[in-house]
Amino acid sequence: MNLRQIEIFNAVYTCGSISEAARHLNVAQPTVSKILKHAEDQLGFLLFRRVRSRLIATSEANILNKETEAIYRQIAKLKATAENLKNPRDGKIRLVSVPALSIEILPRLIQKYRDKNKNAQFIYQTEHFGNMVATLSNTDKEIGFALNPPKIDGIDAIKISDGELVCIYGRGEFDDYPDRLKLSDLKGFDYVSIEDSGPLSELLDARLLREGISYNSSLIAQTYFVARNMVAIGSGIAVVDEITASSQKPENIRYKGFNPPIRFTVSALHVKGRPLSPATEKFLNFVKNHIK
Repeated sequence: MNLRQIEIFNAVYTCGSISEAARHLNVAQPTVSKILKHAEDQLGFLLFRRVRSRLIATSEANILNKETEAIYRQIAKLKATAENLKNPRDGKIRLVSVPALSIEILPRLIQKYRDKNKNAQFIYQTEHFGNMVATLSNTDKEIGFALNPPKIDGIDAIKISDGELVCIYGRGEFDDYPDRLKLSDLKGFDYVSIEDSGPLSELLDARLLREGISYNSSLIAQTYFVARNMVAIGSGIAVVDEITASSQKPENIRYKGFNPPIRFTVSALHVKGRPLSPATEKFLNFVKNHIK
């Protein structure tokens, strides 16, 4: 099968009819029928059987679909790349970020950027750090934004800002304490821990280990955002990044940093040897200048 036949096959398989596939691809219906018939003749077996008004994939087509899905995704990416080359300053910006940055800061930056660049298009996805690296490596997204990412083979990290971990509380637990807390001050309070916060969890664990401190927690949240909401309804205290802490939040949430500070970096990630498109490069520069 050639690439055009794969594209037609995938559209018919997904849409379930030739007319819908033609509409999806913005081509004439006879063109879809002709290319599909030619593909079946070359393969030597039927790909679809007509049942009432719909086309039902044969068992051979189901097997073939699994083999062609990756190829079709590459075709779609090739089209996106070509579109970006045609409109280098306003092409599609495909990005992924960790959840903490998607609560408020990146959506606001994207909107601010779009206010000044009316033709810019964004494809935005949120992933935990481990999944983000895979998303970048398989070229599904071009750039990722993460907190304190470790060095990873094949991935370049560009530092764009700094931040620190803070303690959030909602019932006045630390109102009478100094502006900066010690990690030991948190002992004895109900503590909401985070199930898997990636590099930031490792940063906090390393500091706790050095100071010989441990917290018992009977409440574990999946993300910092969920932990913040639990704190807001009186479930205890939590240690989160200051970006989550300072995002739009319930009025009763307060936060304080630590002494000494537990600092992290905000970085942009992309695959080594794969230059950013002009549109993405332009957005990255915008983020560097406006993230604070």
